[in-house]
Amino acid sequence: MSWIKAAKCNDVPMGTGKLVIVDDHLIALFNIDGVFYAIDDACPHQGAPLSEGMVQGCVTVCPWHGAEFDVTNGKLLCGPGVRDVKTYEVAIDGEDVLLEVP
Repeated sequence: MSWIKAAKCNDVPMGTGKLVIVDDHLIALFNIDGVFYAIDDACPHQGAPLSEGMVQGCVTVCPWHGAEFDVTNGKLLCGPGVRDVKTYEVAIDGEDVLLEVP
């Protein structure tokens, strides 16, 4: 695995998510109170972009059918999702957000 620059810190305002593409991976990057988290962008239910979901605390709500995922660990909290989503390690280097991808 390697660390790859995904965004600048100021690209993702607090309390929001943003789609980033890293080595052909679609990843939802979230800024929760200044801490960054990254999960697969596609909801496992029907592929909705989780980066576009409403963020409530550390939870993103799928914009299509309302499944809820904890962005800190990828856990499915509320269906109609069918499974957890993959998480990615995040590091900050100055103003850059780095993700560890396979």
